[in-house]
Amino acid sequence: MSHPAFCGISGPHLGELAAELGARWEARCESARHERRGGVRLREAGDGPKYGLVFVDRLPATLVHLRTGLTYEALGVIYEVGSSTISRAICEERPLLAARGFAVPDPPGVRLRTIEDVFAYAE
Repeated sequence: MSHPAFCGISGPHLGELAAELGARWEARCESARHERRGGVRLREAGDGPKYGLVFVDRLPATLVHLRTGLTYEALGVIYEVGSSTISRAICEERPLLAARGFAVPDPPGVRLRTIEDVFAYAE
């Protein structure tokens, strides 16, 4: 799904984007965990439940959904997770992409088919 035909950006650009946003995503997750715990970590980093869809799959899934409008159910079949996992991943990734400068369509029916559409929508 990371092919430019699906996600709309080249492999090297996707890698750079994943590296840039990965640190922000992890910091946001850790901040939320800290807030839920009400204090410092009690277990070692990496203990506890694991994500059903790791960040390097969440980002292309989000880009594919935004570009093609592929349903959560279809993406769930592709990534072998439930549609609710895909939905949660996309809802968590959209703010990161918006903060990065990618246009994230809010009105239903807007489809960004090329990277040029993304930048045109952002203006």
